[in-house]
Amino acid sequence: MSGKKQSLLAKARQTVRSPEPSRLREAPRGKPGYRVVAVSLYTPEAEWIDQLTRALQLAGNTKANRSLVVREAILRLQEELAAKGPGEILSDFTTRQARRAQEAL
Repeated sequence: MSGKKQSLLAKARQTVRSPEPSRLREAPRGKPGYRVVAVSLYTPEAEWIDQLTRALQLAGNTKANRSLVVREAILRLQEELAAKGPGEILSDFTTRQARRAQEAL
């Protein structure tokens, strides 16, 4: 083996990092934070959220944005489904989807 090759191999061995499992673990959660989540919406749904946001801003809520509208919708859905079990939730979603499909015809 040439001297240059040995030198390069030695240098490569010196810079190899050992796995650090603690680095890969999730940090313990302190106070609740937030996460950015991408959600796919159909154009009419996104436009409706934008219209509602503008209406809130025109009514005086200068900090209104899409996130506020979506978070409020999620809170209302949580309240509506809080007392229901998984089967009832599935039934509710299925019934609503079927109703919307029927109305679209």
